[in-house]
Order: sequence, then structure tokens, then C-alpha cells
Amino acid sequence: MSSIHTMKGVQDLIEVFEDKVTITPKGILGFMNKGLKGTKTIPFSSITAIQFKEAGAMFSGYLQFTIPGGNENKGGVFSAASDENSFMFAEKKNNALAIQIKEYIETKVYELRAPRAAQSQPRTSLSDELQKLASLRDSGVLSDQEFQSAKSRLISG
Repeated sequence: MSSIHTMKGVQDLIEVFEDKVTITPKGILGFMNKGLKGTKTIPFSSITAIQFKEAGAMFSGYLQFTIPGGNENKGGVFSAASDENSFMFAEKKNNALAIQIKEYIETKVYELRAPRAAQSQPRTSLSDELQKLASLRDSGVLSDQEFQSAKSRLISG
């Protein structure tokens, strides 16, 4: 499976796939800050929030993923360096790609959480339903009493 987005950071490599994101420590900084933990794989279904901080002239930026049971650091860029659920990047020129990655993941997370039934079934208005009932009454399928009963149920919701 090939990645959709790949970005080399200060101490990590982030790869974004169709259904997950991986963060792999790289180099001396990756080893010093994250140890020998290896690649962290975070399925989109586990992500509850993404914190984004732009890189500036003096500070690195980061993407931090919140997951259930995760122990994310809340101390900003310095704490993000050692957080296994964070990816740090330098230079303002990388902000655009980091934003693309963030928006892609947020879209995928939203799609996973959107109720599928609501997406697949077209909504009908109350007036449409009442017109259908009136048509059934007018064609003799429903009696006046059945029409009134069904109409009451529709209106009361």
C-alpha cells in the first residue's frame, strides 16, 4: 500500500495512508527523544482530535494526534518532541504540506464517524409524506379514518 502523503520532519517520518497514519523516528534526534519504540501506527478510527502548530522562524511546528488511552503531552512544541503521537517539522515552507495532511486526516476521520444510514437515504419532507397519504386516500387505498390516523402519526413525529 503506497502512502498518500509523506513528510520528513525534524526527527520523524510521517506517512499517511488511506486508513491510517504512521510516525517513524529517524536519526539521532528521533532516537534521543523517542527511543527504540519503532514505527507508531495510528488508525484513523482511533483519532479523536488533531492539534496543529505552524512552524515559525524560531520554532518547529507539529501535528499531534489524540487517541483514546493516549497520553499526549500538553506542553507545546517542547513536549511534542518526545510524544509518540506527535510529528514535528521545521521551516515555514512545510506548513502547507502539514495543513494538507491534517485536513486529509480530519476528512477521513469525519467520514468514518458520519452516520451511513443518513447519507444513503434521501430525506423526505413532511409535506411530501402528507401528499403521498392524500394520494393513497384519493385512490381508495386508505379510508378517511386511516388517512387521519396516519396523518396524526406523521405530524406528531
